[in-house]
Amino acid sequence: MKNRITALVLVGALGMPGLTVRLIAGQAPAQAGQKTPQEPVATPDEFKARVIRQTDLPSVELVPGSNSRLIAGEQSMISFLTMDKHSYFAPHQHHQEQIMIVLDGYCDEIIEGKRYRVQKGDVIVLPSNIVHGAYIYDEDVHVIDVFGEVRADYLVKMLQVMATLNKKK
Repeated sequence: MKNRITALVLVGALGMPGLTVRLIAGQAPAQAGQKTPQEPVATPDEFKARVIRQTDLPSVELVPGSNSRLIAGEQSMISFLTMDKHSYFAPHQHHQEQIMIVLDGYCDEIIEGKRYRVQKGDVIVLPSNIVHGAYIYDEDVHVIDVFGEVRADYLVKMLQVMATLNKKK
């Protein structure tokens, strides 16, 4: 906040009131040579074909206490995973490389028989076929798992949930 006030004082002292208004509104001034978009805006149908809200993805139970919203492309998969407090993700391995980004909470990640305390902001790279799991303690843990290849076991679970939801419609 002090830096913002200092910037406002300096800008005001230089006699640039238009710039002061932009900074107060939280907008950065346009940079010289900034490009104006030339491409047309996608139609609503085009938008729907390419964009989905993460919260609109169905929740899939991967193991008891761990639910995910999964999305898969042709060659990769992302899991928006919530591991419930006091749950356990048993050590396992898979051939897909996995990158885990901790969004919220903390847990002890088990990697090759050792515990690693990870928390919000940590990123873990798990190479192919490495044994890993997790202990979850007093709060839910939210992570994004990125898989270098689609996990067939997760894809099957996702398709089963989607089929069940489609039958209810």
